[in-house]
Parts: sequence; structure tokens; C-alpha cells
Amino acid sequence: MSGRGALILTYHAIEKGPAPLCIDPDLFARHLEVLADAGATTLTVSELAEALEHGTVPERAVAITFDDAFRSVYDHAAPLLADAGRSATIFAVAGALGGQNDWPSQPDTAPLRPLMDAEQLKAVAAAGLEIGSHGVEHAPLVGATQELAQREVVHSQELLSELLSSPVRTFAYPYGAAPSAHADALVRQTYAAAVATRLSATSPGDDLYALPRVDSHYLRRPELLRRAVVGSARGYLMLRRAGAGSRRLARKDYREPAPA
Repeated sequence: MSGRGALILTYHAIEKGPAPLCIDPDLFARHLEVLADAGATTLTVSELAEALEHGTVPERAVAITFDDAFRSVYDHAAPLLADAGRSATIFAVAGALGGQNDWPSQPDTAPLRPLMDAEQLKAVAAAGLEIGSHGVEHAPLVGATQELAQREVVHSQELLSELLSSPVRTFAYPYGAAPSAHADALVRQTYAAAVATRLSATSPGDDLYALPRVDSHYLRRPELLRRAVVGSARGYLMLRRAGAGSRRLARKDYREPAPA
């Protein structure tokens, strides 16, 4: 494979609130302006995966992704994306539509925010945004049994595809946790691509089922985002990746299930 890599950006809630979960809508609008000023081309995750596979990634390619399908993405991000003519991928938690991000694995300290309901998710899909799966209960897939993997990987895809009347082709690993062998095999059988949380731009030859992403929290400053888009932030991203890795070694991002 030959060609270019791309930058996959991760957002969560687009509203006023605590970092890193929330980014103010005005700042998100500024981020979209940076993409335009930098001459970025936006792709959905499935489009990017196909381009990576065939070595046809355009210069300064960016995939905008939103984890969890927060209602503020419907309220604020989707209109801004439409005005800017930008595509994006929303990874929805199939079993939590219309609720909030209080799934069993969520740490007690995490701020709770409302999620899109089924009609809102259908509306953003009809507007042209890609919908991917983020599981049924946002369960980390580390050590996942066959039963858990089947529910989170396969059943989530079935639920979302039925709701949208179209196939769901991409998956985001909850918390970026590496999947068990069962889960990994099912993801590869069920989807065209999957994204993780390794903090890096993509490169030709990357595993399409473990595509790296950069959390927008690390690129809040528009100048940092511009540098990442044009490819001059590699050193900064390496330092951030090392710090994030050390933090995860000391403390997991999720609450582990209680012993049976």
C-alpha cells in the first residue's frame, strides 16, 4: 500500500461544560474554520478506511468523529457541520439512545449529559452524517467473553442498522480498550473498519480495525489543530501519547465490573 495518512479527530459533547468531555460550540465552529483555512478534506471513517486500503487518501485528509452520540452534537455540531459542508461519523451507544451516559462502566466522577434519541439519530443520518456503533452498553472489550462480544459488537450493529434502515459499517472501541480475541474476530467479521484511541495520525499500512485517533481535547488551541492538520505536530502528539499512556497505566478510564 502506498499513499498518505490522515488525521482522525475525536469529539464528545459539543456544549459548555467540563473538559475533556465538552467543547464549547463556538470553539468547535473555530475548529471547522481552521480545517477550511488549512485546505483539509473531510471524510467519514468508512470513506477514510477505503481510501487507506487503496492508497487514495487526499492531502490533508481529516475524519471528524463524535463518540457516544450526545444530544449536543445534534443541537450544535450537526448544524455547524452542515453550514460548513463537512462530513463526520457519530458512534452511537445503541442501548442508551434517549438516555444519558450513565452506562455500567462509567466512572462515578464522569459528568452526565443527555444523548440523542432514536429520532434525532435518524435525522442526523438523513442529513448525511455516518453512524457507527459504540456498543450496546459502552462496555470495554478487554477480556470480553463470546456472549459480551456478541452483544456489544454484533447486536449493536443489528440494532442501529434496523433503526436507520441502512448498514452500519464502522465501530469505535469503548474507552479505546483493546478487544479480546473473541471481540476482535467479531469486529473484523462485522465492520469495514474500527477506531481506537492511540494518539496519532493514521499512516498507510495501519490496521483498519485499530485506526488511531487524536482527541480534540489535546488540540483545543486552533493553532495546534492547524499544525496537526498540516502534519507539523508529530513531536507534540508523541509527547501527549506518552503522557496518556502513563496515565492509563496508573488509572483505567472505566469502572471494571464487580466480581461475579
